[in-house]
Amino acid sequence: MKRGIRKQVLGIVLSLGLVAGSAAVPVQAAQLSDVKGHWAETYINTLVEAGGIGGYPDGTFRPDDTISKAEFISILLGVTGNKPEINGDWMTSVLKKAYDTGLYTYGGDWGYDNMAGDPIYREDVAVLLVSAAENLRHETVPYNELWESDQVIPDISTANPYYGRPSIESCYAMGLMTGDDKGNFHPLDLLTRAEATVAVCRLIEAVDRTPVTIPVVKQTAQYQPLPDGSNVGESGAVYPYEGATDINTGKTITRDPVTGVLGFGNGQKGNIYYGVDIVKFDGTKTKIKDGTFAVDDYDNFRTSDVYTRKHGYCFWDSEWFEIEMAAREKLPMPDASMLGKKADIYGNVIADNDTTTEAFWEVRPAFDVYLWTEIEAN
Repeated sequence: MKRGIRKQVLGIVLSLGLVAGSAAVPVQAAQLSDVKGHWAETYINTLVEAGGIGGYPDGTFRPDDTISKAEFISILLGVTGNKPEINGDWMTSVLKKAYDTGLYTYGGDWGYDNMAGDPIYREDVAVLLVSAAENLRHETVPYNELWESDQVIPDISTANPYYGRPSIESCYAMGLMTGDDKGNFHPLDLLTRAEATVAVCRLIEAVDRTPVTIPVVKQTAQYQPLPDGSNVGESGAVYPYEGATDINTGKTITRDPVTGVLGFGNGQKGNIYYGVDIVKFDGTKTKIKDGTFAVDDYDNFRTSDVYTRKHGYCFWDSEWFEIEMAAREKLPMPDASMLGKKADIYGNVIADNDTTTEAFWEVRPAFDVYLWTEIEAN
């Protein structure tokens, strides 16, 4: 990483000890006792030496500790030349400045957000980074609603589709944040102080970014309206139906007799709506993909359902509900002797020596009981 960032944030001293009674102080990077050999050592040292973040009186940086939303907002304001003037309460002053700059408007012009002192989630960080790039650095933030981000961010479906998902996608496209070695972003994990330094350095030192190319929906084939128009939604979209040929696989679409879900069972994994042309509520055209909101009530889904992919299966929220309920009715009552047992998407328990059947459920402990828990897709 280049060292030009020091010139951009030099003199901006933002101690992370100004909130909730913590005691971080400005220090020299060489004085930090727990940074050498850490995966983020270069980023931490760069931002500490530039005065963008502080250590603690005992000489530690505590890179794996969490950081609050207000603290992260304060850093973003400082390194972009928008350091808040503290008048009274520190957090209120920070949130007011964030509102004035357009960085973060949830707290309003009165600077109140009762969650700002809590540790910040990675999903929230993505939203703030995109906002900082756009509103404080005046960058053009890339976004394409036809991005198939689940192809490069396998756990993108765990992000809030209304809130975090678009920003996470933009962060990948800009190289501001990326995921683990499998591409997973972990939206609901808490940000660490080390991760905060990396994100901030990438925001300011744009040359250190490694943008990720996100593929887009390329499907062009469409279903045809039935003579009675029963597969045409109020929006005008033409949807698949039982007995139709799946435009993605060329196979006949059937309906699962247990759940009633179209395109489920018989080796089908859904995805039958992928690539269908729709007109959104604002009148713009798009194609259905993972993360798309339904614009019609049709078959087993309802308006505003989200098309969600899990373990290679892709269904609408209402369809997933039916699938889950059917599986839970079939899953046996778990106990301690079943800890670690797995079951497939239908609720069939998988034999211990079965290494081919895909696991969807697993028995895990929850306090003093055991529950069948959905396995997160990787």
